[in-house]
Amino acid sequence: MTGLISHLCRCVAVGSLPALILACSSPTSPTSVPSILAHRAVWNSHRLANYSYTYEFYAFNALANQPLRLEVRQDTVRAVVVLATGQNIVPTYFPTIDALFDRAILAAQNGSLTRITFDPVRGFPTLLSYAALPDALLSQQASALQPLP
Repeated sequence: MTGLISHLCRCVAVGSLPALILACSSPTSPTSVPSILAHRAVWNSHRLANYSYTYEFYAFNALANQPLRLEVRQDTVRAVVVLATGQNIVPTYFPTIDALFDRAILAAQNGSLTRITFDPVRGFPTLLSYAALPDALLSQQASALQPLP
């Protein structure tokens, strides 16, 4: 019990709710549902409805293995641009940050999530790696997130 009280005191000393959630609510590995939910709470605390980010995924697909810039407005991907060519892509199947969280939780629950990392400030997933399955998504990356007006 003393160890728990000491741990909680260290968490409270951090001084911010997101840090408290991250430090105290992840009793298991980063690929656990509680850890993912704790990071999602950090993400939600920023209340970003409009943002853009660079997205990459690794799978057997013509758009795989190249950076794409996604523009999200009101939790819907509105535009996708291939950074290398400037080509506009239909945004229908590309994920918002919330969708990345949903995918991470589902993969953690079914045991296919092998690795996940998070942005240290905003808490969103920056890398999701999955167990290798034929013709399946192997990993996803999110980076360079920018709020939009």
